Amino acid sequence: MRVRLGLVCLWLVPACGDDGERSETAWELPGSSTGFDAPGTTALDPDTGGMGTGTGDTGDDEGLDESSSGGESFDCTPAWTSTFVGSPCAADSDCSYDGGFCLLEDDGFPCGTCSQSCEDLCPDLEGAPTTFCVDGDSLMVDSGGHCLSQCDPPLLGGNGCRDGYVCSPMSRYMQPKVTAGVCVPEPFGGEGATACQQMLLDLGAVFVPVDHEPESPDGHPDLLCEIEDPVLLYSPIGDVSIRYIASAEEAPVFMGCNAAVSVVGSAAVAGSLGATELLHIGTYNCRTISGTSTLSQHGYANAIDIGGFTLEDGTEITVFDDWEDGNPSPQTEYGQWLREFTDQVWAMGLWNIILTPEYNAAHDDHFHIDLTPGGNTYD
Repeated sequence: MRVRLGLVCLWLVPACGDDGERSETAWELPGSSTGFDAPGTTALDPDTGGMGTGTGDTGDDEGLDESSSGGESFDCTPAWTSTFVGSPCAADSDCSYDGGFCLLEDDGFPCGTCSQSCEDLCPDLEGAPTTFCVDGDSLMVDSGGHCLSQCDPPLLGGNGCRDGYVCSPMSRYMQPKVTAGVCVPEPFGGEGATACQQMLLDLGAVFVPVDHEPESPDGHPDLLCEIEDPVLLYSPIGDVSIRYIASAEEAPVFMGCNAAVSVVGSAAVAGSLGATELLHIGTYNCRTISGTSTLSQHGYANAIDIGGFTLEDGTEITVFDDWEDGNPSPQTEYGQWLREFTDQVWAMGLWNIILTPEYNAAHDDHFHIDLTPGGNTYD
């Protein structure tokens, strides 16, 4: 079966048998020379090869103000009501708020962008994207701190930036260890994306790079929850939304980038089986594995606990209610659905560990799936 995910296709191959074996072929991106880090049996469709742009797309360009830079035309329509940091501008006078000035199109900023000087934090305005203070030297403008807008997918669509801008991890002025996803002109954005973030972009996923301050779990000051390449992953993924099972509304999930890639693949599997929602009960949690002093993969944001799914007809199926404990060949429709999901996700090599209710009673209400290095368990 075949599933379209954004501009990229996944070829999904069902698991063969019940022995949990996977082939040694990794699923790959179109044109890539190396695949995902876990073994699997499927590959991304090599004949589509699209790439997400990371810019807001308003769809209908008719009648919109435009400007051009380097032969390209950009949509200059204001993306929010009040003029503020990140708004388009042609002169300093267009940035009419206190301290505002314009970073000009001639300096490489499509349609111009309003900014202001900063030394640490920047002000925010309701209805406009959150702001961030970056070093002007990194943008080839005047030295010192400059306020720019952070990426805001719910407001602007795509990866949360105006036309001509990309969402790129940037360091705070004078605080290089503090980073955020910031909207910068496309020529300044490519170098900031990690290889994993580029994979998410190629998959058409909507995400924002974020910062995370390492912390220790309660009672274990010697352990440290450090997250490699943390991101916020937004819904929907293709046609599948991600929702916390106890909430009525979608919210982005906080994960390490590699785990986010695996969630994108898992959502594609769910969508191929007729799901419109993937319901989770947790991702990041700085804690140890129960009864041990070993840090859980949740503490690295490398895991997600899946509690259920919503199907196209509105039916909500849950691991607790519909998984058939002790039955390797489920008899009910929803029991078969859940088993097919875990079989396919395992066969694709998206995760190193999949623990179902068969593992122990603590997993009766969810599938625990994670990226334990060297892990190879499906139980």
